[in-house]
Amino acid sequence: MEFQPTGKKALTEGIFLEKMSGYIINMMKERMICVVPMTAKEICEAVSGKMLAGDPESIITDICIDSRQAGPGSLFVPIIGEKVDAHKFIAQVLAGDASAVLMSHGDVSYPEKVHIEVTDTVKALGDLAAFYRRKFSMPTIGITGSVGKTSTKEMIAAALEVKYPILKTAGNQNSQIGVPLTLFRMEPSQKLAVIEMGISEYGEMENLVRFVQPDMAVVTNIGEAHIAQFGAKENTAREKLKIAMNFGEGQMLFLNGDDALLRAAAPGQKEKCPVILYGTAADCDYRAEDIHIRDGKNCFTLVCPEGREEIVINQLGIHNVYNALVAIGVAARFGILPKEAKAGLAAYEGIAMRQQINHLRDGIKVIDDTYNASPASVKSGVDVLMQLDNKGRKIAVLGDILELGEISGQCHFDLGMDIGDSGIDEVVTVGREMQALAAGVQRKNPAVIVHSFMSNEEASAYLTENIRGGDAVLVKGSRGMHEEEVVAALRCAFRQEDGNVQDSSC
Repeated sequence: MEFQPTGKKALTEGIFLEKMSGYIINMMKERMICVVPMTAKEICEAVSGKMLAGDPESIITDICIDSRQAGPGSLFVPIIGEKVDAHKFIAQVLAGDASAVLMSHGDVSYPEKVHIEVTDTVKALGDLAAFYRRKFSMPTIGITGSVGKTSTKEMIAAALEVKYPILKTAGNQNSQIGVPLTLFRMEPSQKLAVIEMGISEYGEMENLVRFVQPDMAVVTNIGEAHIAQFGAKENTAREKLKIAMNFGEGQMLFLNGDDALLRAAAPGQKEKCPVILYGTAADCDYRAEDIHIRDGKNCFTLVCPEGREEIVINQLGIHNVYNALVAIGVAARFGILPKEAKAGLAAYEGIAMRQQINHLRDGIKVIDDTYNASPASVKSGVDVLMQLDNKGRKIAVLGDILELGEISGQCHFDLGMDIGDSGIDEVVTVGREMQALAAGVQRKNPAVIVHSFMSNEEASAYLTENIRGGDAVLVKGSRGMHEEEVVAALRCAFRQEDGNVQDSSC
């Protein structure tokens, strides 16, 4: 099929919906230990359920959605997914050590154990999380936005942890299931909570706000994520800003002042609560000046109400400058000075497989950004690659962006047109969909060298033979493409002779 430039972005991250029966559940295998136990009676009332069997005074000490993790004191919550209805595991769970189950259908299997009937187990999980959250008075920071929520959450946590023990979202468990499971990890020893809140449909933010009850909120940006569901970026902005729907003078909202839609929304939000802007614009409360790369690190001058401070972080890209700015701004609200917060940010090494830079032999740098991919995040990855101060070539190794449906070809082609205009030296693609991206790159700039392969093995073999000293390589693709295999191959092929770079697969 021949693709043509559209003159506008056909890209949408709305296709990247979390799959309830697959990806989300696979990320949540651990038991969520509730330090403050609950009785079965309390739980039944919290979820507006009906006690079908068991002792109402039974003590519940942890919540799980994975039947394999159920143990003594567990409440098993079976989720109905696209492919599997976990209700089929109820009898198996109760035959073991589990103490209780929620259920929306089925029969009582072990009358001596607690069975609570609810209309919807996912809703009940959220209701129970909201009940558990109310047992704690710790200030809570909610984070939302189209992209960058997880990295923002991690950097805010890094700044706060220089002074406080905190609870933070594990990984990117930011959904209608992930947020409740995060809240069940609240305990009295924690002083602050940093909770990632992701939405993909109308009405979801209202639920998350009810669960989390944030005291402070951050909105990172408004992009094309979920535009298929919301119809327009303006609608996305309205839904994301509902994170502050219950805010008053006692709460605070941080907005990216470089995002046009968030800046436009700021005056209206200020009528409800204090608003703090962060970014590079002159009127931002927390502003970055003189942004530059030195020794492979992001450096900038912070200008803020607390004064000026030179900041150095290990993560490249303007999006990580934004993350650092809002992290410092949030930390300041809890008595942490910028000079203290920057120490936590400087020590933060980033998230595995998310723009992590591997320094290999002969000055070769490999950016491992293989955690997942969307059109916008691929573009961001290429931007980071182009910022590296290496002496050799810039090479992007890109695997298919999956689950784009019928617009996949045009999305890949349009992204290729963007990449072709970036100044990149070479693009290596892996997969069938990426052939459209290769065509877009060549259409935009025939001078860019392009090689296309159908497997990671083929791409790895080509790269190990052709990468030269001083080259910088970005490796990125959707989770299902397993592009980390390419990173492993490069780490093995170009590992440091002193053994600083090691890989168990070498």
